[in-house]
Amino acid sequence: MRNSIKIIVLGLIFLTSCKEKDKLEPEEEIIGNYVNIEVQPVYDTEDLYLDSVYTTQEGYKIKFTDIKFYMEDIKNVSTQFSDAGLFDYRTRGTLLSRVQGKGSNYMNLSANIGVGPAVNHNDPSAFPNSSMLNIINANDMHWNWSPGYIFLKIEGKADTIPDATTSLNHTIVYHAGLDVNLQTISFTNITWNKVGNEETFRLKLDMAKFLNGTQTIDVKDEFSTHSMGGQEALTLKIMENFKEALEPY
Repeated sequence: MRNSIKIIVLGLIFLTSCKEKDKLEPEEEIIGNYVNIEVQPVYDTEDLYLDSVYTTQEGYKIKFTDIKFYMEDIKNVSTQFSDAGLFDYRTRGTLLSRVQGKGSNYMNLSANIGVGPAVNHNDPSAFPNSSMLNIINANDMHWNWSPGYIFLKIEGKADTIPDATTSLNHTIVYHAGLDVNLQTISFTNITWNKVGNEETFRLKLDMAKFLNGTQTIDVKDEFSTHSMGGQEALTLKIMENFKEALEPY
C-alpha cells in the first residue's frame, strides 16, 4: 500500500515539473528573438540591382557597381541597438544590422549616417571582432591615408551621351567621409514585421532620389570625390542627398 502511495506522489511531482517546464518555453523563445534592420536599394519605383542599367532624368544611362555605407550609434534614446551597422549590397545583401532582442524596445531609432567623431578616429583594430567598426569588418571602408572611416561609398559607370547606343565608359566614384560631413537621421513609430523569431524594420534607398532630390547631382560633371580639398561642396551634397534618399519602406 505504501509503495502505491509513493508511486502516485512521484507521478504527481513529475506531471507538475512538466507543466512548469511548459510554462517556461515561451520565455526561451523570447531569448532567441532577433531584430534586423534591412535596406532595399530602389531606382524610382523598381528594386535596384547592381550592374543593371537605369536612366537618369537627363537621359544618361547609369549602373551602380558598389553601394556601401555606415550607420553608427543606432539607438532608442539611451537603449543601444548597435554600435554600428555596415551596409554592403554586393556581399551582405540588404542587411544593415542584426542583433538579439525585441522590436518593442526600439519603436524609435536615431543614428549617424557615417561614423561620429567620438569614435571616427579611434584605432580600428581596437574594436571587438564582432563590431562592424573593427578593421577586419570595415575592410576598405576605412582610409589608411587619413585616420577615419569612409561614411559611404557609391561607385558606378555611366553613359552621359543620350543616344541609341550604351557606352558605359564614364566612371563614378563617391567616397564621402570626414567629421564635418556627418549626417544624423531618426525614425519614429517604427513597425517591426515579425516572421518566426525574426523582427525586421525595412528601409529603402532611392538612388533616383539620391541623384535628383532637393539637390541635383549631375554625374557628367560631378562624378568623383574622395573628400579631399577642393571637393568639399560635392562631398557634402553626396551626404545630404543620401540622407534624403533613405526612408522607411
